[in-house]
Amino acid sequence: MAAPRVQRSSGFDQDAKSRGAFYTADEVADFLVRWAIRAPSDTVLDPSFGGGVFLRAACQRVIALGGRPAEHVFGAEIHPEAHRDITRTLASEFGLGHHNLTLGDFFEIDAATSCTFDAVVGNPPFVRYQRFGGASRKFALRRAAEQGVRLSELTSSWAPFLVHSIAMIRPGGRLAMVVPFEIFHAAYALPVIEHLRRSFARVTFLTFREKLFADLSEDTILVLGEGRGEQPAEFLWQDVGSAQALRGMRSSQMLDLQSPTRVNAEAVSSGRERLIEYFVPKRARALYAELCASGHVRRLGMLADVGIGYVTGANDFFHLDEVAIQRWNIPRDVLRPAVRRARAFAGLRFTHDDWTAALDTGDAAYLLHITDERVESEQVRCYLAHGEQIGVAATYKCRTRSPWFRVPHVYMPDILLSYMSGLKPRLVINDAAAVTPNNLHVVRMHPLAPVGREALAVGWQTSLTRLSVELEGHALGGGMLKLEPTEAERVVVPLFQASTVRVGAAAHELDLLLRNGSDEQARERADHMVLREVVGLSKQDCQLLSTAADMLRDRRYHR
Repeated sequence: MAAPRVQRSSGFDQDAKSRGAFYTADEVADFLVRWAIRAPSDTVLDPSFGGGVFLRAACQRVIALGGRPAEHVFGAEIHPEAHRDITRTLASEFGLGHHNLTLGDFFEIDAATSCTFDAVVGNPPFVRYQRFGGASRKFALRRAAEQGVRLSELTSSWAPFLVHSIAMIRPGGRLAMVVPFEIFHAAYALPVIEHLRRSFARVTFLTFREKLFADLSEDTILVLGEGRGEQPAEFLWQDVGSAQALRGMRSSQMLDLQSPTRVNAEAVSSGRERLIEYFVPKRARALYAELCASGHVRRLGMLADVGIGYVTGANDFFHLDEVAIQRWNIPRDVLRPAVRRARAFAGLRFTHDDWTAALDTGDAAYLLHITDERVESEQVRCYLAHGEQIGVAATYKCRTRSPWFRVPHVYMPDILLSYMSGLKPRLVINDAAAVTPNNLHVVRMHPLAPVGREALAVGWQTSLTRLSVELEGHALGGGMLKLEPTEAERVVVPLFQASTVRVGAAAHELDLLLRNGSDEQARERADHMVLREVVGLSKQDCQLLSTAADMLRDRRYHR
């Protein structure tokens, strides 16, 4: 994209992406501005105006209401080129001067001493915590703390930005923001949701069945807060087809919503409920909540520990195939079977035959696993010298451990679990005794768990658990489902408490069905054997859970 200018379409360049700037489609900006600016005397701030789409829409809205943009429209932008170009353009078109458009970091504006506004609109920069560091993050988190919001070090940039934006709104005013879908699932977002509840009389969340930003891997929503400082707080949620549907919504104080869903604001802000649960039909949501509170289910974390696999720092060096082993004559006693990708999983079990087949595709390998500091084998010493020669020892993970070639945290999992999934997360019994790197999860059963790994794997195939993974995991913009270890440990699994023979027969039956590609039949059989025969659900109950799980899966997967 060319140098930032007033944008009338979505898109981004690499420089904008690096600072978290993703320019907003005009339908979205126009709607937010129409909703937020309600009188010719309203003042409005875009705290990160980037390509200027919100500022332009605000100027047009103020003029339409009979006001003067130079007196009512303000903005801030940290990027000098964007500020220069937008200032020049809007000065000629709408008479905005330098007093309207500030060049600098929004967090440097002190809410206690600055003018406050009737409305704050915009699209906060979205920079993940890994790149949102140093003094900038400390300053941003301090600004949030000034408003009584304590955010974790894992917070992405949008969260303190939203909190500081609210501080700029005068009593009775409004917030209209584009916000990452992370607000629905990230643990660090809970203080932000609670702050929204304490700050506004009404907060409306708009979600979209079609993505607002086609180029982003992250989904986004709209957050509309009104009645700053008024009580009691009310949360509403509405699912909208696309950005184009916003054109038909009124710009009056009440949104033109079709039967918005009332959300339990206190339960959501405290973490007892999650906003994503409201995507599930009410009857299915009630059944799911009833089952979660019953003695027939457990969270996965109550049955097992879930963690990431090992980190080598140089996978191609530490994972060897038969050709490399023969070439370097590596002894077998320093090699361990490893599975590298979930596509190696075929059934309910991951067997030695599965591992051998995966060797041919590169989805499995041998891990070079040296446990002693002294290396006795001359062949291994030669291979390690080769690693030093090609720079492996100098890579970050290798140079920060001693000795550099000893891969830590290599655990033998009872069960293997996919980290990133398409249609569903794959959980398999580790009959191959394979270890795994960190693109798969390591699941180790608790010694006193009421069920064993076979029963857990059978229960994982039920509609209840398939619904739970959609609720507890989080969807990426490209349709993949991501399960962090803490999210996986929250997944609900029904207890398949039956005789060893019965559990073994069920596991064998499901293994064969999954290997034949009969995933839906496997789910039906798991529902019958576990949810109906053990838990006591009806066929209609199972169908209710199945439909809800499919609805959430299809929503994310086919985007």
